[in-house]
Amino acid sequence: MPRPFTVGGLHAWEWPGDPPGALLLHGIGNYGRYWDFFADAIAGRLRLIAPDARGHGESAKPAEDYGPADFVADAVAVMDASDLARPVVVGHSMGGYHATALALAHPKRVRALVLVDVGPRIEQAGASRARRLSLERPDRFPDEAAALSYLKETSPGYSDAVYDNRLEFAFRRYADGALEWRSSKHALARILDATEARPATWDRLGEIACPVLIVRGTRSPSLAAKTAEQMRATLKNARLVELDAGHNVALDRPRELADAVVAFAHGVQ
Repeated sequence: MPRPFTVGGLHAWEWPGDPPGALLLHGIGNYGRYWDFFADAIAGRLRLIAPDARGHGESAKPAEDYGPADFVADAVAVMDASDLARPVVVGHSMGGYHATALALAHPKRVRALVLVDVGPRIEQAGASRARRLSLERPDRFPDEAAALSYLKETSPGYSDAVYDNRLEFAFRRYADGALEWRSSKHALARILDATEARPATWDRLGEIACPVLIVRGTRSPSLAAKTAEQMRATLKNARLVELDAGHNVALDRPRELADAVVAFAHGVQ
């Protein structure tokens, strides 16, 4: 089981393992334990640290401050508190965007990047789905059965273990049996607005000098093959891996993703 720890207003999890360490940044609406299946597949081959992003999970939910610089500062705070020196930074979706911002702001602190199903252009189907699931979801469910029904309706096809993980970590439970999202809808709206404003982060992609592994789910509605190939060509030192997965590659193909990340991490200095 991972070890929980806190850094200021951030809640995070650590899985012990071999060097180099990896910082895992989840996507919008998720939580640090989203990476459980990936961590199981890593099986100690890397030390892993996964925070709940601000506005998510058990981390603080301020009224404002959801721009890239805020998430970069949080990542640095987690790295400092956990003695995670020059990690491989693995970011999925929103987390990949913030991982890119981190590498640009602090290039000497990032050993390498793994960008999972994220890029300068998100296809309309993926963007619409993210906004719908973030902002049009019910705020509260009367019981676990209702919450599970909603998860299966909006995100079908996962194993029972994945749904159990989401029920445990995506929701807060109350004495009357009701479930409420741990992530703040207000925070999700601010994050989506900041992302869609398209600050200079993606325009500076070519400045990143560290090795980058781009991972694309071939069934994803978010990252098109053309965009992934353009990223590979723009970056100075990048390779592209495509896996038979939807947007949530770490849930669809945790072992394949883990093996790719371990091989990549052990191949960079």
